Amino acid sequence: MNKKQTLTAVVLILVTAVLGGRFPVEAAQAGDGIQWMSYDEGRRKGEDKNKKVFMVFSADGCRFCHQMEKETFQNPAVIAYVNRTFIPVSVDLARQQNIAAKYGVQGVPSTWFISENGERIGSRPGYIPADEMLKILKYVGSDSYLTMSFQAFLEKSP
Repeated sequence: MNKKQTLTAVVLILVTAVLGGRFPVEAAQAGDGIQWMSYDEGRRKGEDKNKKVFMVFSADGCRFCHQMEKETFQNPAVIAYVNRTFIPVSVDLARQQNIAAKYGVQGVPSTWFISENGERIGSRPGYIPADEMLKILKYVGSDSYLTMSFQAFLEKSP
């Protein structure tokens, strides 16, 4: 190996080590993004695997839905936490009006959490930036919603 090849190899190893050390879980679990499922498949899998369902209602012409897709749902920490902790379900408001009606969804985006046994935990309408989404995901994913308010969770969390 000549000097240039050796230097290139060392730089690549260092870059990989630094990035790998900073984002090991997120990089490993982010993969190709959030592993969205259909409503029926997600609900079934949530009950089978005893996991909560993270459900997002959206629509093609919705500006804030597209913004969440490009920003919030591309964040490596959000992707990793959703894929690890929840069964992610995507519902198209226009194509799946019966599901939207079941949950009383009239506007999008609308984010819902469903318990392992299929009961509604709660919802949040509107655009949610990645940093705020991650806090909400951790609040629900850790079951903190059962024992404290979201505000108390935020005050307790670093």
